[in-house]
Amino acid sequence: MHDALETRRCAGREPRDVTAHRAPQSSSEPGAVTGDDTSVDDRVVSPLRRLVTSPAARSGVLLLVFSLAGHIGNYLYYVLAARALSPAEFAEVSAMTGLATIAFMPATGVQAAVARDVAALTARGLAAEAAALARAVSRRVGLVQVGLLLVLCLGAPAAVAVLDLSSAWVWLAGSVWIVLGLGLQISLGVHQGRERFGLVGAVLGGPMGVLRPMLLIPFVLAAGVVGALAALAAATVVGLVMTSWGARSRRGGTAGPARLPQVRTALIALGAFASLTNIDLLIAKVTLGPTEAGLYASAALLGKIALYGPSALALMLLPKVTARVASSLSVRSPALLTMAATVLTGAAVAVAIALAPASLAGAVFGEAYAGAYRLAAPLAAAMTLLALVHVHIMVSLARGDRVLIGIVAVAAVAQAAGLLLLGDTPGRMVLVTTIVAAGTLAAHELSSRYGFIRLGLREPQRHEASTASPAGAIDEEAT
Repeated sequence: MHDALETRRCAGREPRDVTAHRAPQSSSEPGAVTGDDTSVDDRVVSPLRRLVTSPAARSGVLLLVFSLAGHIGNYLYYVLAARALSPAEFAEVSAMTGLATIAFMPATGVQAAVARDVAALTARGLAAEAAALARAVSRRVGLVQVGLLLVLCLGAPAAVAVLDLSSAWVWLAGSVWIVLGLGLQISLGVHQGRERFGLVGAVLGGPMGVLRPMLLIPFVLAAGVVGALAALAAATVVGLVMTSWGARSRRGGTAGPARLPQVRTALIALGAFASLTNIDLLIAKVTLGPTEAGLYASAALLGKIALYGPSALALMLLPKVTARVASSLSVRSPALLTMAATVLTGAAVAVAIALAPASLAGAVFGEAYAGAYRLAAPLAAAMTLLALVHVHIMVSLARGDRVLIGIVAVAAVAQAAGLLLLGDTPGRMVLVTTIVAAGTLAAHELSSRYGFIRLGLREPQRHEASTASPAGAIDEEAT
């Protein structure tokens, strides 16, 4: 009888969550150290093991692998293009891809807003409304694409003259890619909101990654620099087919007219973040000499592996946190897991670059860029801090919290001013970016209980989380 009662007592105590409040236990009590069947280590490791082996963790690992494959594919595209084209032709490709980066900034904000709203509606069981929203966004984006393509085609003569392109066909090929790329970027938001991370990862790793260098060589052999840009457009078409096919299997029922998401907050947040991660390259061309600017650009290309590698984890986090907020659930576990994985991935990249031979930059970009090696590891460390800022931005967008958005906007202005005033050497430019990134994280830790350190120490109280749903936050934007 005693054994049976003891078994029931232990069975009732065993599953208790380690975060539950417990009465203090004196070290002199029996079992305070050795008398309890479940050790402190077991109580800590068991929840950690469940967290790491959860479906969310597996999805994160899968998406991370796809994302890394995609970024490797993009690097191969640029390396192969630099070797297959003349310097003047490669400069034209770089000019068009730089223009595309600017054009994709607003698309990234729209993608985040769409993912947030689709996730919120899905979490509330409003599948028909989520499907209606997706269709409304697709129709509006289609109209924007047609209008944008028309404008770009009409502006071809002026663009060729300003950018000093070899022919109008270069501009037209790049314009088609930009227009198609905007549609692909925004269409991923719907699948991101539905947590279809397998499809999102496949697009990131395939059409937006390894497929580009695979198509590059035959397209370059056929049409030179125009072919290089046409390869990007062709890969994007494959991505659009994949996202369209995936959307066919998720059509919901009928619903009333969908209200398009308000994207102002997301545009400000991700626009400021894009400035934090790209403005240094533009200012380097102004404050540095041509040789130093080239070295800094090649070092940044290596260092930003630490930023772009784990970036897919933030894509996964946004809909998950949004769904949890809409369901009044804790966001602590997925947020902490994503933050930890982001920091570890960035740190691993920085260490790998630091331990790599000094000839790495020369082997990748050519001997003229060998001097960029010493800047790559410090830049990777700075990009790791900014990757963590990216995760915090996604959590803030999901929770409808605008404090961090203001902090990031101020940080972007401060970085630009610091680079213009102090960035007269590549080393100082890296230092300014690192200080701004660290300052942004410190300000977030002081102003929010959802900072990495404070969130790791304890679960925020329910009233400290955003009580308004993401949709409610969007409604406030419109007023």
